[in-house]
Amino acid sequence: MFSLFAIPIVSQGTGLVSSVPSYFSQPVDAILFDVLIWFGWIPIIITLGWGFTQMWLDYRRGLYSAKLKYIILAVDVPTATEQTPKALENFFASIYGTKSSITWKEKWIYGKLHPVFSFEIISTEGYIRFLIRTQARFRDVMEAGIYAQYPDTEIFEVEDYAKTFPNEFPNDEYEMWGVEMTFDKPSMYPIRTYVDFEDRMSQEIKDPLGLTLEQLAKMRAGEHFWIQILVQPSSNDWAKASVKHVRKIYGDEDAPHKNVLASTLDSFISWPSGLINETLGIDLAGLLSSQTTLKEVDPWKAFKITLPQKDEAEAILRKATKVGFGVKIRILYTARKSVFQKVERTGMVKGILNQYSHLNFNKFALYIPQVPKDDYFWMRWEYTKKQRRLMTGYQKRSWGIGADPIWLNVEELATLWHFPTITMKAPLVKKSESKRGEPPVGLPITYLEETLPGFIPVKEEGYKQTHVSELAQQHKSASEPKVSSESMSDLTDPFEDLVQPNLPHETLRKSSEDDDVPPNLPI
Repeated sequence: MFSLFAIPIVSQGTGLVSSVPSYFSQPVDAILFDVLIWFGWIPIIITLGWGFTQMWLDYRRGLYSAKLKYIILAVDVPTATEQTPKALENFFASIYGTKSSITWKEKWIYGKLHPVFSFEIISTEGYIRFLIRTQARFRDVMEAGIYAQYPDTEIFEVEDYAKTFPNEFPNDEYEMWGVEMTFDKPSMYPIRTYVDFEDRMSQEIKDPLGLTLEQLAKMRAGEHFWIQILVQPSSNDWAKASVKHVRKIYGDEDAPHKNVLASTLDSFISWPSGLINETLGIDLAGLLSSQTTLKEVDPWKAFKITLPQKDEAEAILRKATKVGFGVKIRILYTARKSVFQKVERTGMVKGILNQYSHLNFNKFALYIPQVPKDDYFWMRWEYTKKQRRLMTGYQKRSWGIGADPIWLNVEELATLWHFPTITMKAPLVKKSESKRGEPPVGLPITYLEETLPGFIPVKEEGYKQTHVSELAQQHKSASEPKVSSESMSDLTDPFEDLVQPNLPHETLRKSSEDDDVPPNLPI
């Protein structure tokens, strides 16, 4: 097949070199056809190569993810805590340390990925819980980070609640509706955080989580409402783009650089441009090459910015100065068909995240390609397909299904997922019922007899008597003077208090009515 393209290319190329003026005197469509034959295969090969590499990468990542062991930790929040969302901000900053550099071999051969954590708030018929889904090897990191900020919290492993619900729709028993969230503007623009909800006079935070918990508590019997926040520690390229945008606002722009395609095009057309310019007088390089015109720099632009531009620059820099994560947010509402209320719960979804909107900066928006709609007849064709994708993505905590990730820093994450404070009357939230304490430093430790140093297993009942007689015989023969029988009776049996594990303790230890039991024995 390659010969079919090679023969006309070689023949036409030879004719072009021999008679360049006559070649360009042909009709335009003939010249464009030749250019298509010569170079049309290049973008096709590049596109196919990129597609095959992505398929291979997805395949290897699927195999790598299948080998990982995940657990779900339930967090029972403390009953009375004065901690602000700042505590969870420190927690999210600590888990950024789970990120590690990935080599070329680990990425393309093993399919290694950065770890993905899921922070969830679920309402099961009005009963609210905070959950964390993590790899089993990061369990200590999660627990240490939570206990450091909330010592009275109780954390324990639970089963995956999402797997008990169907992911095939239409379903005879359950109905489902859900969304994935994205940003209205680029991720460099921040949303409202808990700092913006603080009263300047009383310095009390009007926590937006209170509205979320109140709405989740409205679930009736048979209704389930889930909020999932997937978090992945990644590179800080978004922060670099933020700083670059701020420099642009103040007029400090870098010189424009040519992209890879423009540089390749310039180098490719450089060799025939001289020949064509001499024969036809046409500057081919000037017509096809990417020309960049230098903009005139205004040295006083930094002093001419408006107040909204100044606020925008400060807000963007404030977000870029803190650690950021790639984030995907899913919200699902599922219920039995007899109690399913789509219209009422749709407004609840929009209201939960609308309180974080900042009209001058950024706000959450629905990812329309993933929203199940049935307004028109052609939308009903994909309604169940979108339901299956949403439920499957939620159950698998998938990073690849659905919308592209957005970028949130630790302050924004702590605003979306934190525990209710003492001033918040959170209804039906699972809370810890006891305080967590540490044992005293000098507490005695009890070991099993098999683990004690020097322990000798006893196999026969006559073991004690045999060795006692042998020891007494050696003692008698080694002593020079004769010892009377009266003095021999005063010798104590060295194995008298030896407790054999195979025999009852009461039969081997002599009891004495005169022994006093100390009152302070450890139990």
